[in-house]
Amino acid sequence: MSESDWIARAQDAESQISTLKQAYEPAIEKVRAFKSNFGVRERSDGEIVIDFEKFAENLGVEGALELRAVIDEKYQISGNPGEKPRIRLVNA
Repeated sequence: MSESDWIARAQDAESQISTLKQAYEPAIEKVRAFKSNFGVRERSDGEIVIDFEKFAENLGVEGALELRAVIDEKYQISGNPGEKPRIRLVNA
């Protein structure tokens, strides 16, 4: 293979890398923004940590009520907000 062939292959590879980078960078930025907005952090060991205060603040009232309804149904929780919750245990 001649030097011009190697140069052409290198230029083609650089072009492909540039195109791929342009395609995935917006997705990475969206994930970073989402994680930041909802207080989601990833530790160096891969563990996900959620800042529930920030999550609730950015979720808003309507979203929080929807989430609470899902959680209450999922875990069979009843009772009014601020009161001691009652949890029904169900055998699987």
